[in-house]
Amino acid sequence: MKKLLCSLFLLLAAGQAVAQDAPLLRNTFYVGTGNQRHDGPSESDSAPLSIGLMGQAANSRLIFGFDIAREGTKLDSTWNKNEDLTSGVSYNLLIGSNIYDSGLLRSDVALLIGLRETSADCPRSYLGFQCYADSEPETEYKGNFGALITFAYDRFTLGLRATGESTQLVTGIRF
Repeated sequence: MKKLLCSLFLLLAAGQAVAQDAPLLRNTFYVGTGNQRHDGPSESDSAPLSIGLMGQAANSRLIFGFDIAREGTKLDSTWNKNEDLTSGVSYNLLIGSNIYDSGLLRSDVALLIGLRETSADCPRSYLGFQCYADSEPETEYKGNFGALITFAYDRFTLGLRATGESTQLVTGIRF
């Protein structure tokens, strides 16, 4: 039993030593807001918002991330509404590259690929639920495409996020 505990302790200590030497991820957390693209009177007037996270392995220029945004227009026919104009929610993946890194200064660029809500519809509830018999609404999605470019100085990040639905100024921190 003592040998097993000692072996386990040595294994954990060795794992901790290796973990301290392992390359750390360089991450960026950001939030953004900006202007909605308006193609006509039947568009949502809400200001777009986004929140996201990007990460890069220390020995690679490749960047992966995700963000969630309130952008575009969704026709909402739930909660006793009839094609009410609201903001859609988009769920996006980021795939990109670090294009410059001098330690203190850094610049990244990423493609944004995802889905955006365009409509939510369901039979009307007479008991105050979102939908009849408390069922889930049928939600339709469309593709959401764009780009994100960020510039960082030390821990502070500033950038631009542009999609077919909005253009946003993003600010964030590196950790």
